[in-house]
Amino acid sequence: MDEKDISQDTEQRGDLQEQLAAARKEAAENRDKYLRALAESENMRKRLERLCEERMWQEKKRLLTHFIELGDQLEEALKYADADDPLGTGIRLTYQQLQNILAKEGAEILPTVGQIFDPNVHEAVELTDSAGKENEVTFEYRKGYMLDGRLLRPARVQVRKTNNKKEETNA
Repeated sequence: MDEKDISQDTEQRGDLQEQLAAARKEAAENRDKYLRALAESENMRKRLERLCEERMWQEKKRLLTHFIELGDQLEEALKYADADDPLGTGIRLTYQQLQNILAKEGAEILPTVGQIFDPNVHEAVELTDSAGKENEVTFEYRKGYMLDGRLLRPARVQVRKTNNKKEETNA
């Protein structure tokens, strides 16, 4: 082998090493693009899942709210129904069945009377000066409901207000 052959081999080897380096760089870039596209696809799937779940919750909330309003009307009708009246019995049974449906769908009635007022789940419509704990719910005007740990409808309540007059006279 002469020098000319050796220089050609060295030149070819250099060219091949450059091509190999370029191919490795391109492969690394393509792998990076693939991983990014895969991650974006996974993020999109999760985002669509969340949107779908939220949409389902909103629709369930909308439908159950109508049932709850119907239950309010049946409960109001029960106040005026006689115990011996077959119509009153029918209303009572319908109301109980509606409450069972709400429970099966995950709607839970919020406890109110005797609880401390919580503006996150209670809607105060009246204040009272009666004796007892401050900010305690004393009467329920409308039931409140939770669904899957989220507020479906706040309870409308009467709240015992704080007695600031005693504090002012002691000061």
